[in-house]
Amino acid sequence: AVVSTQSTGVYRLVASQGQWHDISSEMLMAETKDVAGALTERLGDQGTFFRDRDTGQDLVTELDCLVYGHLNAIFMTKLPSYRMKRALGLHSRLIEYCKYVESKHGLRAQRERS
Repeated sequence: AVVSTQSTGVYRLVASQGQWHDISSEMLMAETKDVAGALTERLGDQGTFFRDRDTGQDLVTELDCLVYGHLNAIFMTKLPSYRMKRALGLHSRLIEYCKYVESKHGLRAQRERS
């Protein structure tokens, strides 16, 4: 979880075992870009993160649910700054991934334009 302290430009990031760490907005954006890049690379041209070995069909796993939920929350939430949305949106593969998961499972989401 990330908690913003807008007046100071410092964010509180919860790490493992419930410990909080102060990070700057620049550090938060760098982490966001790194994670987005890693997710994009791992997805490649697949619809989901894993495929069935026998059929080659995309499998929706707990990882897909977790990633989709987080990305969708960011894409759909009105944020005070669009920096994070823009950073993720630069990885258009992540937007395609969300749309693919939605279409495969009858989900409907309305994306904000940033």
